[in-house]
Amino acid sequence: MIRGHQVSGTCWICGANADSSEHRFKKTDLVRAHGRGPYVGPSALAHVRDGIESLVQGPGSQTLKYLPSLCKHCNNTYTQPFDRAYDALISWVMANEDLVLRRRFIDFEEVYGAGWEDSQRNLYKYFAKSFGCRLVDACTAVPPDIVELLGQTSFRTSLRLTIAVNEDLLLMPKSDRNGFIGKGELFAWAPRSAPSSPDSFIWDEHISWLRTCYWYNHAPDGAYGSTWIADCKVIYLGSFAPLDEHTRNEFIEKVKAREES
Repeated sequence: MIRGHQVSGTCWICGANADSSEHRFKKTDLVRAHGRGPYVGPSALAHVRDGIESLVQGPGSQTLKYLPSLCKHCNNTYTQPFDRAYDALISWVMANEDLVLRRRFIDFEEVYGAGWEDSQRNLYKYFAKSFGCRLVDACTAVPPDIVELLGQTSFRTSLRLTIAVNEDLLLMPKSDRNGFIGKGELFAWAPRSAPSSPDSFIWDEHISWLRTCYWYNHAPDGAYGSTWIADCKVIYLGSFAPLDEHTRNEFIEKVKAREES
């Protein structure tokens, strides 16, 4: 497991001065779930990282941003098509939640229309950008194939993605689970010949019940969905339930009691 705090320097995409900070949590996701703020009183939000809780006053809070690791051009112009593709996906999934959960797959043509091939490629690049920023935050070099694919229409990469449904989160009322936004731990492995240079990673991030899993130079776990590298029209969702049976039953009872009160 890797924890770290990136020291500002150069943009990991183009090498220019890093003078722009990427959001740890997409601003549009926070606004969709919690409004534009300010988050005070009953609307107050807490960001928990490494067991430390920090209050968040709005979706643009510095607490929710990485230290600068990109230049303004790369963050605000070059990668904006990637951000828009991601926003379109999440908006579509949230608007069609019942359909997605019943079918357990996402058809990119339904999300993006006739231009789905270009849009799903931009979506993949959004996830590659998110992964790169997380690696830099952990003081870890971004692999060259991640940097290079951002400017390519056809590429080879060791990054595989899967998307899965957190079944336990579906036990929560929709209004509550939609505000459950977060990122998992970054796990890394290094070869014996270079123990200080990890070259294999697992990571995940989630919006409500929708979890995106990152597998770099590491075989994906098939239970978390079909492997995707911007190479197919339909992606099939995996499934997982992290709570043990006792905890799950307790959680169900708490939800029922809350609904009845």
